[in-house]
Amino acid sequence: MANSVFYGVQALQPELKIVAGTFKPNGSGAVDNDANAGTGFTVARTGTGQYTVTLDEGYPGLISAQATAALNTAAATFMQITGAHDVTTAKTIVFTALTTSTTAAPAATDIAAHAHNHVHFVLLLRNTSLTA
Repeated sequence: MANSVFYGVQALQPELKIVAGTFKPNGSGAVDNDANAGTGFTVARTGTGQYTVTLDEGYPGLISAQATAALNTAAATFMQITGAHDVTTAKTIVFTALTTSTTAAPAATDIAAHAHNHVHFVLLLRNTSLTA
């Protein structure tokens, strides 16, 4: 379980913890974690349009995860949780940037390096073995 000091949030879920942040994709290059906003995580580009968020601490469970691509130029790009996530041992969750078109299935795509391109995310985590 995480041992960091957390501030009070009213929730029906016991021991709900929030880890939220922003990172700047760098096209096909590595993410610069010095440019992250938020604490408790690092990010690595682990494939085309694929970003693995690694938490500083493990949690017993993931309640919810959301991510949004904020882009300098409008595009049909959305973020999706992909693959297996493990917030307990590996402490990871993977988000993939996908683009859509009217003629093809969504495809993974790198987000270009740009001062205004960011991925924002919020993780709601359970910090107890209790599930209700």
